[in-house]
Amino acid sequence: MQAEEALSPLTGNAGFLLSRVGTAVQTGFKELLGSWEIRPQHFAILTAVAAAGEASQQELCQALGIDSGNMVEMVDALEALGYARRHCDPRDRRRYLIAMTAEGQAAFAAVTKAVTEYTERFLEPLSQAERAGLVAALAKLYAATPEGRRMPPRPASAARVAS
Repeated sequence: MQAEEALSPLTGNAGFLLSRVGTAVQTGFKELLGSWEIRPQHFAILTAVAAAGEASQQELCQALGIDSGNMVEMVDALEALGYARRHCDPRDRRRYLIAMTAEGQAAFAAVTKAVTEYTERFLEPLSQAERAGLVAALAKLYAATPEGRRMPPRPASAARVAS
């Protein structure tokens, strides 16, 4: 009982709550992605490639805020899994484009479905209005972080889709 009382001030501390909820979401998200042998940054790369159709490693680095050395390792891993492939850009043979393979598209569809279901379960205690408010507040906070400031602004339509 005394331990619960000692923790009660923390339940009103936004930083503490964000940290604990973030840890819980991250743990579940990593476990979920592990079924496909990928990590969150792999999922981000696949998401960007799916949206663009194909992209250069440099474009992905800029869009996702991933260091170029790390990007090479990540794309290598996606190639090893059969989810992505590199090919020469027909307009500039010095540049390689990353595209998803058919296997990658199937895996990405399954991962995206599983992530959506996971997110729905996690957010179940919230109403649709609370979810929209949470996403808007988190997007605003993220935009104020160093990583978020490097990211291109998100179109308003994409923000509505995410909520």
